[in-house]
Order: sequence, then structure tokens, then C-alpha cells
Amino acid sequence: MKSAAIFAGILVLAVSIARPAQHGAFQWPDSSHYWRVLVNVNQYIETRPPAWFAQDKVVTDLTVINVSPESHDAAEHYAKVRKLLESRRIAVGTYISGTTVEPEGVQTTYPLVAVPIEQMPATAKYIGSWPGHAERRIIDVSDPATRHAFQASLTQLWHQSPAPIRFVDNAATHPAVDRSPQPWQAYCENIGEIRKIAEAQNSRAIFNISMHVGLMSDEETRQLIEAVGSDNGIALEMPWHASIQRSPEATAKAVARYRQLLDSGMVVIMLPVNIDASVLSDWIRTWRKPSDHLYISGIFWKAPDLPAYSGQ
Repeated sequence: MKSAAIFAGILVLAVSIARPAQHGAFQWPDSSHYWRVLVNVNQYIETRPPAWFAQDKVVTDLTVINVSPESHDAAEHYAKVRKLLESRRIAVGTYISGTTVEPEGVQTTYPLVAVPIEQMPATAKYIGSWPGHAERRIIDVSDPATRHAFQASLTQLWHQSPAPIRFVDNAATHPAVDRSPQPWQAYCENIGEIRKIAEAQNSRAIFNISMHVGLMSDEETRQLIEAVGSDNGIALEMPWHASIQRSPEATAKAVARYRQLLDSGMVVIMLPVNIDASVLSDWIRTWRKPSDHLYISGIFWKAPDLPAYSGQ
């Protein structure tokens, strides 16, 4: 019975990839004058003043958090908050991990933020667990059978929650950041296959990647551009790391790579985790083009520092 279910899931994946994207897919907003997007949003955004979001056009991912197993209204609450944001002309996406699985019983969000490990075949291969979370397993992206079973379950989750944007977390780690046993090429193969699933559902995909763009080789850059494709993108938690800032040469290499990625049609979202958004904005103003789909993420639960997200 389980084998039949897995086969059916893989069949759904194959059909989804084969089907071309429909017309009318989400178009990224002009970022030449205002470049904030909201990342990691939950239901408490409904309690914040609407004036805070007057210029916002994108919520990359929305979840209802702290959902208990016996809760029956999470889906209704999610739909309510999403409808509120869409009434303000804000596009709303979903969140999913791109390389990890978890037991469904330990997930406390709606929609689910990870493929349930129960949906993976017994033959699936893993490279270990997430630090501090033994139940959260990391799939072996270099094993095609494991990767495709994972993608089949991801496809089903996305069918259950249609959205114009898919925020795919934990998508890859570059070797210069962490000597991960996962090959960069295998990461890119997984990204490319997930991107095609998103496109088949008329969605755009954003892949959160741990890397310094200036440290990528020419071949690694080519692989990433091919995997992500145009009008999809990457999110970076270390967009201009302190170690890069200290080196004019490293900074120049980073700018050159950013220009290569953006000129390819890729979307770039910078997450100011360990840097002020204003510092990041001042830097990108020196090299961005008006046509770039280049954004900086903002926090929904506090009033925005609008000058940090404005080209004026």
C-alpha cells in the first residue's frame, strides 16, 4: 500500500514537471524606488497597523504558528489573514524546507513547513539530523530516488496550498561557508527540479541559500543560474558579510557576481540578519540598476525604517 502511494506521488511529480507554466504568473514588483519584501510572516501581522505596509507588495511566506495537534481552526485562520493581506494588494507565498523532513506530529504550523518523514520511502537516504533536532532529518540530495520522493511529497503539499510564491528554505550550503558533504551540483539539481514544480503550478520560487556570492566559481555560478532560472530567485542571510566588507577586493568580487546573477534575470532578496538594512541599502545603491529585481527583507512586527528601503 505504501509503495503504491509513493508511486502515485512520483507520478504526480512527473506530470507536474511536464506541464508548462500557465500564463499570468506572478510578476515581481518594481524595486527601483521601494525594495522591501516581508519574509517569515505569521498570523500576528493582522494586529499591526495597516499603515506599516502601505507600500509593501510581497510577503514571501505566511504561516500560522503555535498550532496544537487538536486545533481545527488553523486553516480558517490562515485563510483569513491571507485574504486580509491580499485585500491590501500584497502577494502572499508559502514556506517549505527544501532539504529536510520532519514527523508531521511535531510540526506546529499551518501549512506544514516540512515534508512529513512518514511520506518518505523506507529506502530514503539521509546525511544526518538538524543540529539540536534529532527528529529533523536532512535528505541526501545526491541520491536521485530520495530527492524525487521528497519532491513528490512537496508537490502534493503545494497542491493543497496554491500560492504565487514559494519560499524554499535550507535549499543549499556553499562549500566556502561549510564543508558540507552535499555536493554543490546535487544541490543545484534539487533546486532546478523544485523550481520546475513551482513553475508547473504557476508559482515563482525563492531559494534560501547559505553562501557568499563573491566566493562562487564560474562553474558554480553557471549551475546556480541554470537551476534557479529567470523570474525566480535566491534569498541570502549573508549578503555582505563583515569579512567581505573588510576587503575591497572581496567586495568587488561580490558586486561582480551580484551583477551576473541579476543580469541573468534572477531575483535576489537580501536578508539583513547581521547587518543593518540601512547599511545594506547604502551599499546596493552604489551598483544596482533600476531594472534589477533586488529586494531587502523587512520584519513585519515593527514599524519599518522606510529610508532603508527607498531609492529616494
